[in-house]
Amino acid sequence: MGIAYPHYEEIEHVRPIATIGLVVANVVIYLLTSINNGFLAVEDVWVQAFAFVPAFIMKPEAFYRIFTSMFLHANLAHIFFNMLYLYTFGKQVEVATGARRFLALYFLSGILATIFHTAFIPVEGASSAFIPALGASGAISGVLGAYLLLFPGTRLTMCFFYFFIPFCFTTRAAAYILFWFATQIVQGYLGASLGVAVFAHAGGFIGGIALLPIVLDPERLGMLRVYASMKRFFFNVFFVKPGLGTLSKAILVLLIGLTAVGALYSALVGATTGGVNKILDISAASCTTPSGCQAGYVNESVIVQLNNGKLDYTPISTSEVRVVFNRLNAANLVYNNQYMGRTVDVRLATTGRVQGIPVKVVINATLSYDKFGLINSGSGTVETEVLQCDPITGRCAKGGIMTYSFFVSTAASMVGFQGIPITQLAALAFLVSLGSIIVIGRSEKFEIIA
Repeated sequence: MGIAYPHYEEIEHVRPIATIGLVVANVVIYLLTSINNGFLAVEDVWVQAFAFVPAFIMKPEAFYRIFTSMFLHANLAHIFFNMLYLYTFGKQVEVATGARRFLALYFLSGILATIFHTAFIPVEGASSAFIPALGASGAISGVLGAYLLLFPGTRLTMCFFYFFIPFCFTTRAAAYILFWFATQIVQGYLGASLGVAVFAHAGGFIGGIALLPIVLDPERLGMLRVYASMKRFFFNVFFVKPGLGTLSKAILVLLIGLTAVGALYSALVGATTGGVNKILDISAASCTTPSGCQAGYVNESVIVQLNNGKLDYTPISTSEVRVVFNRLNAANLVYNNQYMGRTVDVRLATTGRVQGIPVKVVINATLSYDKFGLINSGSGTVETEVLQCDPITGRCAKGGIMTYSFFVSTAASMVGFQGIPITQLAALAFLVSLGSIIVIGRSEKFEIIA
C-alpha cells in the first residue's frame, strides 16, 4: 500500500473533531493491545475476545464484536496505513457532512463491511467463516466511497517505496480510488487476498456510496459547493470536466455489478454449502502429574468446520486449551471418519506434528463422535512435549513435558451455514449494491466541485 496525499485547502479552517477522535481512539487501543508484543503486533488474547468472526453470529451475545473489531489492528503497518488514510480522506468528508453525520457514515459503513464479509463466505471459501477479522479498513473504505463522490476531481499524489526509494506520481483521486476498488474485487474473486477481508473493503466502499445521500445535509452541501466555486477550494484540479466522467461511472458500475452478482450467488447457494459446523466447549488444566489436574481449569469455545474432509477451526487464545486441541488434532482425534457414531477408549502414544515440529504425545481418554466423525464429547489426559513460541517471529522450539487434563462437550452443531444467515445477508448486500449504482447515476448532485 502506498502513501496518498490529496492536494486541497482546508475549508474555513474547520477542525475535523470526529476524524481526529477516531484516530486517537484507534491508536490508543492499539498501544494497549500490543504493549506485551513491543507494540509490533496485537496480542492474540485481544483478537480472540474482540475480533469479528462470522461463525460467532450463532451466538447473539457476540454481536459486540461487530463494533470492537473496528478498533483492533493486527500490527504496526496495519494501524499506520489505516490511520493515515482515515485522517487524509476523512477530514474532508467530515467537513462536508459534519461530525455527527460523519460518524454515522463511518460506523454504518463498518457494519456493512461485516455484512458483506459474512455474505461472501461461499465465494471466499468456507474457512473464512472462522478467520477473525479486525481493523478499521471497512469503515475507512466507506469514507473513500463518500470521498469519491464528493471530491472526484482533486489531484492525488501517490508514493510507493522500493527499498526505501520513493516512486511518486500524481493522478486524479477518482482514478486512484477506482483502481484500488478494482484490486479488491479482482483479488476477492481470484482468491488472492492472502487472508485480507477484501469483500469487507468492497462492502464498506459500496456502503459509503449508498449512504452518502442519507448522511448529507443538502443545505450544507449547497453552501460548500458555492464556497468551493468562490474561494477556489481546490487549487490543483486537472483542467478537464470535473467529477466522475462517463468512463469512470461505467467502470464503477461494472465493478459494483460484479459484486452484486457475487452477492446473488451467495444468496442462492448459502443454504446448501458450508460443510458441518460445531462449537466445542473445551476445559483444560495443566499440571505436573495426572492426579494433580483437579483445579485451575480454563474454558474456551472452539468452532470447528468439516468441509469435504478438511478440518478448519478458529484460533485458540488460552494455552492449555490450545495445547490439548492441537495434540488431539495431531493424533487424528478431533476428526476421524473411522469413529463415526462411536464412543472409543483411547490409549495412544504417538508422535504428532504441531507447528511443523514433531512432538511426543501420550493420550488416555474416552471420546464420543457424531455421525460425521467429529468429536462430540469426552474427557481424559494428554502428556506431551510443549512448544515455546516467539510471539513476534512465530518460531517455535521444544520445551519440557507437561500433562493436561481436559473435558470437551458440544455447545452447538449444524450442517451448512445454519445459524449464519448467509442468504439474508447476501440479499441485503445485493440491495445495497443496487442502491449504490442508483447513487452513482446522479453523482453530480454530490460533487463539491461545481
